[in-house]
Amino acid sequence: MYRTPPVIFVFILVVLLVWSPTTAKIVVEPIPPEIPDDAVIIDDEEIVPIWSVSPKKLLTFYMLIYCPALAVPVKFLSSFGILAFFGYRCASHQHSPETSNRRQILMCISDNPGITVSEIVEATEISRGTVNYHLFRLQRKGFIHRNGQGNTFGYFEFSETLNETEEHLLIHLKSQTKRKLISLMMETPDVSQSKAAETVKLSRATVTWHMKRLIKDGLVESRKEGRTVRYRLTHDVGEILGKEIKEKTEEERMDTGPATA
Repeated sequence: MYRTPPVIFVFILVVLLVWSPTTAKIVVEPIPPEIPDDAVIIDDEEIVPIWSVSPKKLLTFYMLIYCPALAVPVKFLSSFGILAFFGYRCASHQHSPETSNRRQILMCISDNPGITVSEIVEATEISRGTVNYHLFRLQRKGFIHRNGQGNTFGYFEFSETLNETEEHLLIHLKSQTKRKLISLMMETPDVSQSKAAETVKLSRATVTWHMKRLIKDGLVESRKEGRTVRYRLTHDVGEILGKEIKEKTEEERMDTGPATA
């Protein structure tokens, strides 16, 4: 009886192992600090530390990544419902909740430039951990970026609509204290430190602390007159806010309609 030489089996195995190796890749990357470092499932993505994966699973993943042809028998059996008969199921990404959540978060950022994590959680009703995870993914893929300093960060979609000054302004206007100070400087340019503290009912040290951050982001300028420190908005910020006030006034005038005698 004619027997197939073993070399043929070896040849077939080698072909399967090297077939289309460039169509897939293994990516090992750090997860955001907000995500627990133990095994966790976010939407349909399972995040596990590599050291917790068994050697058997690692070998299986490696073979399927570098030899997609090995998955053909599994797809064949699942297409006829044979795997379902034995209690297995094939995951589908056609209606992935991960994709839905990520698009919802991206749309939320696009509609609300400078939005914070807490505001995204409130608007989307998605858990904070899941929001942080998708924000991390969206940043890695270059869809969004965050701007801010300290513990205050706002998220923005990459576009040419807003410049850096406008982004910083949107973030600082979320702070009630900074909003009061900016409004005061709009009404009273070159306001003194003592007058600002008296108007917003804060100590001089607190006013100085907030002003330093506004100055660092290029929104405010300071100058000294003897022992008196005065603050004013930069030219660019003054133009931005002036334009916003003008547009808002025109909208209100259009809403009220022409005055009747």
